[in-house]
Amino acid sequence: MDVDTELEVWRQQWQSGTNVPLDLRRKVERQSRFMKINLIGEILVTIIIGGAVTGWAARSPDSGVVWLVLGTWVYIAIAWTFGLIVNRGSWSPSAQNTAAFIDLSVRRCRARLAGVWFAAGMFSFQVAFVLSWVYHYSPAHLTPLLTWLFFGSIPIDIVWVCTAAFFGFLLWYRRRKQTELAYLRGLQEPRPPER
Repeated sequence: MDVDTELEVWRQQWQSGTNVPLDLRRKVERQSRFMKINLIGEILVTIIIGGAVTGWAARSPDSGVVWLVLGTWVYIAIAWTFGLIVNRGSWSPSAQNTAAFIDLSVRRCRARLAGVWFAAGMFSFQVAFVLSWVYHYSPAHLTPLLTWLFFGSIPIDIVWVCTAAFFGFLLWYRRRKQTELAYLRGLQEPRPPER
């Protein structure tokens, strides 16, 4: 069954007042599992990245590492705050009916769309912060900044390739979620009876 047909079946079942369609229930459960896995990933990233830079700062005689640690923990705190706010109320449906499952799907879709903008901003600020830190605290600061930033070394080239790939993914994901949201909102609107 393709997505459009599946969503149309959900709309008909929801508007007819029947129980939650099994496909919709499974989709919401799958999204819930993914949210739990994502939460575990966020905890691991916090422990691994936060712990690694903190450990590095504790062992390093270079005082500049402290700035990297502070920046890292600020970004971690901002990411956790955003995640907790955007996911509030979207862990489970408010009731066991189709309308509640559709509403939950809409909330989750809007949260993912907000997450796209947040990810773009966070990624940009992190890249700028880390590159400026590396430039300032490495022998590279003797090279003109623009020469260093653009094709100055293979690691910097990798940063730009990864940046392009990341933003390409965000654009694709945003379009996908916008399409999904438009359809879900269409499901919430009552349709006139067919004649």
